[in-house]
Amino acid sequence: MLSLADIKRNAQTYFEQAGRILDISKVEIRYNGEWFAGMMFAEVLRMASKVTVARMLERDTFEKRHSAREPIGIHEFLYPIMQGYDSVMICSDVELGGNDQLFNNLVGRDLQRDAGQEPQCVLILPILEGLDGVEKMSKRQRQLHRLSESATDIFGKTMSISDALMENVAACRPGRLFRREIPINEAMITLHCPSRLK
Repeated sequence: MLSLADIKRNAQTYFEQAGRILDISKVEIRYNGEWFAGMMFAEVLRMASKVTVARMLERDTFEKRHSAREPIGIHEFLYPIMQGYDSVMICSDVELGGNDQLFNNLVGRDLQRDAGQEPQCVLILPILEGLDGVEKMSKRQRQLHRLSESATDIFGKTMSISDALMENVAACRPGRLFRREIPINEAMITLHCPSRLK
């Protein structure tokens, strides 16, 4: 488990990268320790009672592991609930994430509805493969492009991506998506916001 100092140090690298796109002076940054650090166990149980084991087993990774009789720790079931509760605590309107987070984001919608809030819209993007073309792009695997890297490093890493994977990378380029250069369905974006799409 990471210390608070480690969490803040890691978060700073994300803020620096986001600052290349967003005006950080206008961004509200919240740490979920604000609501989880002092939470009593009774509140954890109340939160956990809002989601059933059957619902948790709908998540493809849990379903596969359960079918294969592989162990699933109770703490793993708590993660989607905690992430969903974050949406309640910040009264989230929109949550952007990778398709590996879809289940967690939808749990957030359920918890918001239960709390009397309008459920957030969930915008899902595909997970890009990392520099090896196999594992997902991630900090843990050391397979990523950081926006804070030099142009030379970014160019070199981009040139190392295979031609077969380049189409996925190009489809997710933010400028293309939000200037509508390509239709959303071709960009492989999924929007979960049925109550607001009338």
